[in-house]
Amino acid sequence: MAAPADSNLKNLNGEWTMDKTLSNPSEPILELQGMSWLMRKALSVATVTLSIHEYPDAAEPSVWHIDIDQTVTGGIKGTTERRISDNKVREHDDHIFGHLKGQSRFFRGSKGEDGKVRPYTEFETKIDEPQVYKFLRGEVLADGSPSEGFVVDETGEEFGEGEGLWYSSFVENLDSGWTAEQVWGFEIIDGKRYYTRRVAVVKGKTYKLARLVYSFVKPRTE
Repeated sequence: MAAPADSNLKNLNGEWTMDKTLSNPSEPILELQGMSWLMRKALSVATVTLSIHEYPDAAEPSVWHIDIDQTVTGGIKGTTERRISDNKVREHDDHIFGHLKGQSRFFRGSKGEDGKVRPYTEFETKIDEPQVYKFLRGEVLADGSPSEGFVVDETGEEFGEGEGLWYSSFVENLDSGWTAEQVWGFEIIDGKRYYTRRVAVVKGKTYKLARLVYSFVKPRTE
């Protein structure tokens, strides 16, 4: 199901399921992250659901919390994400991806040379491959073909100058050295508005890209 009209990056509350027919295959990025062949194959046929609770910090309302419980069919244990949008680096251990450090934040966009508003930020990913940054900004798809990019929602004025609002997540694996950067937003796909995550995984001079598309399932119940 397409995203409800009132869903935006400050209101992702509810359940979302990864739409594998609209998403790029996740196996290449998981392989670069060191996931076993058996686990990759199991995930390729499993249904992944995100249960999201998003809310402002009680003491600092400009900082937001995004708590995500991931469930996976097929007897696979899901992961738990506890994100805080203050861009502070925090370490944590994940039973699938190992020892990580990561940071998250909101940021805004600006008009490019083509007149379209796109996410504007200095990315954390370090690789001499312009394609990676074009993909994260929504200029191209994972295969390099042109993209209409993200929907520019009228929200986020409290986060400074610019237009629209996006969410950045960056993690580094402290054991094997790969990094993963995500840009979250909404995109029009087949005429419908969907919540998407554009993901770039880098290890050394190798990179893999994937756009993950999520269908809305139901609102969050308290």
